[in-house]
Amino acid sequence: HDTTAASMNFTCFLIASNPDVQAKVHAELDRVFGNDSARPCSKQDLDELEYLECVIKESLRLLPSVPFIAREVQQDFTYRNYQLLKGTTAVIFLYFIHRDPEQFPNPDQFNPDRFLPENSQNRLPYAYVPFSAGSRNCIGQRFALLEEKIVLSSILRRFRLKTRQTIDDLHLSFEVILRANCGALIELEKR
Repeated sequence: HDTTAASMNFTCFLIASNPDVQAKVHAELDRVFGNDSARPCSKQDLDELEYLECVIKESLRLLPSVPFIAREVQQDFTYRNYQLLKGTTAVIFLYFIHRDPEQFPNPDQFNPDRFLPENSQNRLPYAYVPFSAGSRNCIGQRFALLEEKIVLSSILRRFRLKTRQTIDDLHLSFEVILRANCGALIELEKR
């Protein structure tokens, strides 16, 4: 749950930093839930929150909860003139993989539209791996996305988010879980 909490905090921060995105999220929530800010989120509601899912995915691209993973190399191979030997531990920095300008033009810009189906279909399969990939991927990734959609939809149905910070103010700390050294401070304003 620590990784999911970190992701939700960063997602709230990025929504607060981008009023145009927040307006689209609020419009989607109003369409799905109407004026009922207290109704529990159903499976059907979750399926309809497509833009919110794009927002979460874009947040995980820019600020992945787990910024790097380590894997043991299973066989010798060469990558861009570097030889990696079997048994070597390779550290893979997801934070930087998610900023490949060939896969994500303007990679430092927060743009949830990148994850609309029509904009993701030609993306390389390992260009976006916030939950790792292959046999060692996160077994709870589907649960984490559903949990985030439920919690964020509950917050955003009731509040507008604001922040006075910029992403540079966060002073990111690359630990096992990505953290903001001084916290991502968000103000809540009743809708």
